[in-house]
Amino acid sequence: MEFDCPFAAPGQWLKGNLHVHTTASDGVVEPQQRVAAYAERGYDFLALTDHGVVADVEALEPGPLVVLRGIEAHAPMPTGGTQAHIVAVGLPAGFRPPEAQHAQTLIDALAATGAPVIVAHPYWCGQTSRDLEVLHGYHGIEVFNTTCLRGIGKGTSAVHWDELLSQGRRLFGVAVDDAHGATHDAFQGWIMVKAAERTAEAVVAAVRAGRFYASCGPAFEAVWVEEGAVHARTSPVAHISFVCDGPRGGHCFHEDGSPVTEAAYRPPADARFVRVEATDE
Repeated sequence: MEFDCPFAAPGQWLKGNLHVHTTASDGVVEPQQRVAAYAERGYDFLALTDHGVVADVEALEPGPLVVLRGIEAHAPMPTGGTQAHIVAVGLPAGFRPPEAQHAQTLIDALAATGAPVIVAHPYWCGQTSRDLEVLHGYHGIEVFNTTCLRGIGKGTSAVHWDELLSQGRRLFGVAVDDAHGATHDAFQGWIMVKAAERTAEAVVAAVRAGRFYASCGPAFEAVWVEEGAVHARTSPVAHISFVCDGPRGGHCFHEDGSPVTEAAYRPPADARFVRVEATDE
């Protein structure tokens, strides 16, 4: 079973958000205020991803925060319907997105910079996995988005992720805020990245390699494969699930309702993927 384990990699765990907005586009918070607010909440890095605009991060006072240049850009889907919303982080200074007539053209242009490329909130956009499967070259999708949950109740896109993984696509799941307001849609979804050092370059490299996990609260202390079984150790949670393709998988909980902190699952030999999901109270 192929597994590039971030828990075994050298480095440090850093908490960050890859999708927020400011007054540079349709957010209500100034860039400097947005950076300060996430720093005050104990975040280690933040990507500013305004619509069609790459932030001038050199003009900011980052304090303890690592600030990444990012963007949320839009382009028509080849399948029609709502436009694709594409996020990229770690862009070079001076980057300007192309006037793309096709989502794949936009993805290609963003990926050519070396930036990790993420499909934003497909459930909110009304897209299905069939819409996403025709696109290639992106690194992951947003499986949780705070502002989509707070806005219309469509915050999760895990089924999209599972269906793409079932096709053999190696894609990562990202939790983000997509914050537009000051607090109601902020500080609720993030990723924990195992980075070699506390720099923008190291964070971007770790995201590109998939050395991270997404969270809205629970923490993973370790995930490992041993003798064909997938093991997970977490902070105290209500249950731990092992999600596979098709009608198989595992689910660990205690009948008395006491917290679970460790579980294991042996997937069938032909499993296309296994992902681990921890749910707290």
